[in-house]
Amino acid sequence: MDQGFSKKERLRKRKEFQQVFDKGKRYGNDQLKIYALSNGNTVSRLGLVVGRKFGNSPRRNRFKRILREAYRLNKSLLNNGADIVVIPRPGLTELTLNAIEEKFKIILIQINDELKK
Repeated sequence: MDQGFSKKERLRKRKEFQQVFDKGKRYGNDQLKIYALSNGNTVSRLGLVVGRKFGNSPRRNRFKRILREAYRLNKSLLNNGADIVVIPRPGLTELTLNAIEEKFKIILIQINDELKK
């Protein structure tokens, strides 16, 4: 399986993000809010929304790098194609790959189970 994170695996246009927000289902925990929508493809796509309330630019960019890596390592958990938008909640304090990956992995499994139906 390809472990890269290519452009076709990213949500890039405002219209794509808006569609996931409008029609997608919400998931999450105390630190991440995730919207997911089945896209009918075999490729899942990831979009990140990190506002200024989350912190200064180095903190925001670090979160985005860590989350892209967590997605890249665990995208095989999604059997069906899905568009996923991740928003960090202000309570997210521990910016380590292991901490974020564990929380993200649980939600990815939950998304995959619900998209199978």
